Amino acid sequence: DQDSCAYDPENDADGDSVCGDVDSCTYDAENDSDDDSTCGDLDSCPYDAENDADADSVCGDIDSCQYDGENDADADTVCGDVDSCRWDAENDADGDGVCGNVDSCAYDAENDADVDGTCGNLDSCAYDAENDADGDNVCGDVDSCQYDAENDSDADGVCGDIDSCEYDAENDMDSDVICGDVDSCQYDADNDADSDGICGDVDSCAADTLNDYDSDNVCADQDVCPFAVENDADSDSLCANDLCLDDPTRNCAAYTPDVGALAGRCIEHGVCTACSCHCHLECDDTCDLDAENDADSDLICGNVDSCAYDAENDADEDDLCGDQDTCQYDAENDADSDSICGNVDSCPYDAENDHDDDFVCGNVDSCPNDAENDSDDDLLCNNLEDCPYDAENDADVDELCGNVDSCPYDAANDFDSD
Repeated sequence: DQDSCAYDPENDADGDSVCGDVDSCTYDAENDSDDDSTCGDLDSCPYDAENDADADSVCGDIDSCQYDGENDADADTVCGDVDSCRWDAENDADGDGVCGNVDSCAYDAENDADVDGTCGNLDSCAYDAENDADGDNVCGDVDSCQYDAENDSDADGVCGDIDSCEYDAENDMDSDVICGDVDSCQYDADNDADSDGICGDVDSCAADTLNDYDSDNVCADQDVCPFAVENDADSDSLCANDLCLDDPTRNCAAYTPDVGALAGRCIEHGVCTACSCHCHLECDDTCDLDAENDADSDLICGNVDSCAYDAENDADEDDLCGDQDTCQYDAENDADSDSICGNVDSCPYDAENDHDDDFVCGNVDSCPNDAENDSDDDLLCNNLEDCPYDAENDADVDELCGNVDSCPYDAANDFDSD
């Protein structure tokens, strides 16, 4: 017999018609069908050239995911080697680049943007960590006043949670620490200081309860005479009241003139204004245009008194008031200028006041310096002649006056003595 494989003792053991001595795979009838240089009888995966590349014990020729050792672990029909999210069946459902299996918020692309521990897809306020803190159904990220449920109810641009006056748009305009919505006088810091029911901002007299009772355009708190239209015109600190009104809180009746327990003490007690009616007689200015109130006590006020400081009003009628008249009872005011007024001057027209003491004043004395008034009747006053008792004045010119001349007409005076 002829041997088909003369050099192959096993005579083509794998029956591939190639004798063992020339057969690359003596025991592999398919002679390394996957061309991986490993004969089928020795090849764990005779039909998988990569020999279970993903090492999942499933040869590639029958492995649904030959390069995925977990064989599409997330069962999304995408093998792990080409699956962007091999363990996430939804393959990053929120498209945030983070696979669902490791994404804290698998359905929130912003992954709890407000960091409140609640993913955006489940968060009522995805961008508000406090989730509408004021409960006004407006999330904080779009809430103009996130801590004010009324959202600036007074529309003053200041949220209620930090608004000192949340219902007052002007925020206590008068700064009296009372908000306008509850302030009886929202523009009056004193809140009707005079308690007249009129707020100060519209009260013509904010500190005067009677609102200028005397209608002189001066409020009582600044009016020195609240009941006098002319307001102490003469500045004597006494009012000439046109009206009166007693303060009901004061015991004004006690100042009733003559009978009151405090009669006559209005000025002393400073109640001329408070008790203006009962104190009228004591406090009223009888001379309302005379600051000195009839200084000379002549019952004529200074403003109409021709002589305001002269009680006798120019007694001597010389047009000079007594307070300025050096001789108030002498109309001629010491006519003779002897410093003695005419009414007490014995010789009102003789400055020397009967110098020669002849009881005839000089102004009517023919010889004012001759007490005997020209005793010799020679029309020469004695003080002006050498022979006051000789009417002929030494007729014989012998230097002996006739009244003592033995021979008044003999200059030799009986020369022969006969």
